Amino acid sequence: MRVEDLTDFFKVRRLAGNPWEVVRFRKGQRKGDLLHVRMHDGHPLFVRGGCADYHMFHRIFLRDEYRVNRATPGSWSWVVDLGANVGMFAARAARLARNVVACEPIAVNFAQLTKNVEGRAGVTPLKVAVAGEPGTLKIFRPEAQSNRTGSFSAFKAPDAALTDDYEEVPATTLDALFEEHGIDRCDLLKIDIEGAEYDVLHAASEATFAKVQRIHGEYHDVRPEDPRTRIEAFLRFLRDKGFQLEIEPHRRKPNFGMFFGARPDAV
Repeated sequence: MRVEDLTDFFKVRRLAGNPWEVVRFRKGQRKGDLLHVRMHDGHPLFVRGGCADYHMFHRIFLRDEYRVNRATPGSWSWVVDLGANVGMFAARAARLARNVVACEPIAVNFAQLTKNVEGRAGVTPLKVAVAGEPGTLKIFRPEAQSNRTGSFSAFKAPDAALTDDYEEVPATTLDALFEEHGIDRCDLLKIDIEGAEYDVLHAASEATFAKVQRIHGEYHDVRPEDPRTRIEAFLRFLRDKGFQLEIEPHRRKPNFGMFFGARPDAV
């Protein structure tokens, strides 16, 4: 047994009643398999084999990639999850916030999202993309043999393993989303939308930004000809909105990594 497996076992044991089954699934999973993670909160998570579901579970629950472990359960009012995928982060955020809006436009992921948040109080799944402008958006699908089911994107980066096949999805804006749901204080805006983060945030109004206390997400290397998509400019933009920032750059990919922003008085 690897040390990493033992470490994961103890982490999963704090979360679920079947830790060995969960840890073994990572290596033994095949397409068509389905793992039921028996979470201690009484709401199971469903992890499909042969795709990115386990990777998402591991990133969010075991690695705390979005840095929410220090938040006091139930202390937040609203969390907005852009790029909710199969609902792993929305399920995690449901313990922290009274209201979670989880936006995921891709049909196959949205179906899994609804299963993973079923019965979780305050979670609203929406089959919609959040973009720079309302309307429709073309989201390209990963290659058939790819397990990168978290990589649906409107941007065909060279290493994205995307096809020319796409799903046309409805799109809204961050301003409209906040107005529709009456969000007056967003304790966390989580954003992982494969390159659309620049358009979404640059299109948001000052009034919407003023409601956001924290913004955690992933930044991507798309449209290098657009200076707004370079991380240095992106950080300046967010600092001008009043956020203190930290980034975790990818070790090998340029202009790619995680960013974490918070207002100085965020509690």
